[in-house]
Amino acid sequence: MKILIDGRWIKQTGIGRYIHQTLEQLLKMDTKNEYVLLVRTVDVDKVSLKAPNLSLLPTSIGWYNLKEQVQLATLIEAQKPDLVHFTNFNFPLRYRGKFVITIHDLTLLHFKNIRNKPFQNTLYYIKNKAMLLALRQGIKRAQTIFVPTEYVKEDIAKSYKIRRNKIVVSYQAGQIAYKRARVNLPELGINKSFLLYVGNAYPHKNLERLILAFGELVTKYMLDYQLVIAGKKDDFHQSLEEEVQNAGLKDRVVFTGFVDDAQLAGLYKAATAYVFPSLSEGFGLPGLEAMSYGLPVIASNATCLPEILGEAAVYFNPKSVNNMASVISEVLADKDKREKMVKKGYTQVKKYDWKKTANITLGVYEKVLNQKK
Repeated sequence: MKILIDGRWIKQTGIGRYIHQTLEQLLKMDTKNEYVLLVRTVDVDKVSLKAPNLSLLPTSIGWYNLKEQVQLATLIEAQKPDLVHFTNFNFPLRYRGKFVITIHDLTLLHFKNIRNKPFQNTLYYIKNKAMLLALRQGIKRAQTIFVPTEYVKEDIAKSYKIRRNKIVVSYQAGQIAYKRARVNLPELGINKSFLLYVGNAYPHKNLERLILAFGELVTKYMLDYQLVIAGKKDDFHQSLEEEVQNAGLKDRVVFTGFVDDAQLAGLYKAATAYVFPSLSEGFGLPGLEAMSYGLPVIASNATCLPEILGEAAVYFNPKSVNNMASVISEVLADKDKREKMVKKGYTQVKKYDWKKTANITLGVYEKVLNQKK
């Protein structure tokens, strides 16, 4: 049977890691099915996956655009796949073949990522309507829906009135390749002990409150730390940088911009603690990655994070700046507590394995392939 996997995100963080790691394990355990990986042309030479039953299908079609809806279905249909796995909600509505879909979370439904630019906001509202339509239709029409947590499963079931046996939880994993740490901290402007956050700066990531809480750590609790926010910069980062400047924290809050895996490893290893302030997550991979590097994790108690991080993390109310600052300060002040959190973190990470993810995925593929459409 021929299985086509939408891997256009494969070189992006988060979803890209999910695609790569799952397919890598699938290719080790499944030699009978033929796999076609749809990838962006610019990423073809960067894909390291190789197997006799794997071929790459290059495309210039990106995501969240008109080409995706007009041309992608035709490209896929030309391959005559027996099954397609759309690895994010943005699938081509014109596609009428058998497919499964991965819904990582319903953040799109619950939060609005609005910028402070009128023209961009108009485009956002138009695009948001189209994405919500794709999300709704994907959930409705897919043979099976993969989700990363029980929290997301319940959220989809309740929000879209979908029967729960159509939704399969396939936990992801926290282990990443342990590359040799290669980061120049002074070059990035880091010259003190620091707290680390890794990811984007969309509003639901709650970085504005984190910065306010960090301000309390410096002024109220008199702690001599820096806050390092690692991730590719966009308009949301620009807004945060302005707030940092206005708060007089310019030398205390560092925005690194994009960092590669080796630099990221260096930041994880050098940080004192990882802070995860998000209002909404589908899985929370950075928290597990931080634990795998021996970092104590201080996290929001929202959505799936307690499910994934368990008793290894210490939690705060993400909507309370005071509570966030108080919990972080307690962890920073207690070395014994941090050491216990690190030990629990190593144990927590071991609960998740990409082999398990791939095994669940393959089981669904085989079940769906044996069903009549």
